[in-house]
Amino acid sequence: MDALRAVIVALSLLGVAIIYSDIIEDETEFPNQESDSTPSTDINVEAVLSGQLLTGESGSFESPNYPTADHQLDYVWLIKVGPTKTVRLVLIDFDTETGFDYIIVHDGDSTEHPMLLVHSGNSVPPPIRSTSHKMLVRFITNNKGTSRGFHANFFAVPPCFNAVQSSSGVIASPSFPFSYDSNMRCEWLITVGHSERILLEFFDVNTEKDYDVIQIYDGDSDRAPFLQRISGDHRNEVLFQVSTSNVVLVSLTTDESISETGFAAKFTAGNHADLMQYFVEEYPDFLKDSELNRKTEEEQDGRQEIKTTISDAMIFYEGGVKSSNITSSEFSPIVRKMQIDGTEE
Repeated sequence: MDALRAVIVALSLLGVAIIYSDIIEDETEFPNQESDSTPSTDINVEAVLSGQLLTGESGSFESPNYPTADHQLDYVWLIKVGPTKTVRLVLIDFDTETGFDYIIVHDGDSTEHPMLLVHSGNSVPPPIRSTSHKMLVRFITNNKGTSRGFHANFFAVPPCFNAVQSSSGVIASPSFPFSYDSNMRCEWLITVGHSERILLEFFDVNTEKDYDVIQIYDGDSDRAPFLQRISGDHRNEVLFQVSTSNVVLVSLTTDESISETGFAAKFTAGNHADLMQYFVEEYPDFLKDSELNRKTEEEQDGRQEIKTTISDAMIFYEGGVKSSNITSSEFSPIVRKMQIDGTEE
């Protein structure tokens, strides 16, 4: 056993990485994948697997003998980037025997880590990214028909966390207005002045409905009070949210399948009166319906202060629909809603 382990260490110095540590002397073949169902990802510890270690800021790799995939393969690539980065994997070409030859991607350095992707067939899946600085890619083929295999690029990218300290600005999903990555979680932590609140305006929201989700929290973590969940196609709307504190966490979580364009959002900080004034000036059409607008004017310190109660409404705007979902202890509810067809709820 000691002699075998010494050989393995020597091979790794030549650029060949043996990823799995539980290896015994009797080497047997992996069972063939003869089913249309997703293959088992349990490692046969009685087999010595071939593999390669990939490092650096970026690189490319492909299935053995690409563009022709070999029979009876069980090959792994361990991608390892700097400890402060994550791995972004982009499959450029993908063609395997559907239901029998698979690529499996794990979020870490072994198959014990969560799977980010299990894919077979001839469609190219969306880019994916890890949550750490390691990613394991495994390619399995059976003993029958072969296709081209795959070609892929990898990149070392910063973790998808953005801390923003500003009175106003814009945040957007990665690659917006192009497709975001699959199996991704991104967070934006917005902090403003201690006595201020945050108004969020979401534009061009387009995510896979019910699977890729934007969530908003009234604080600095996902344990803070929950404000709103957004998912689906809202490209003809503007969605609003106002905080009750000076910190907001916005997260985008995506699954492994369909990727859409994501979102862009504008944030504005201010006190109650400032945000109301901003909203009145930015969205004057909101004031056209008298039942949706109850305002009073009063003189205070020689100037007018407009108090507008806005909570939850849908209004027509420039041929499209704007959705308002502003909630705050400082905002009183509106008397009624308008649905998209203009009728009362």
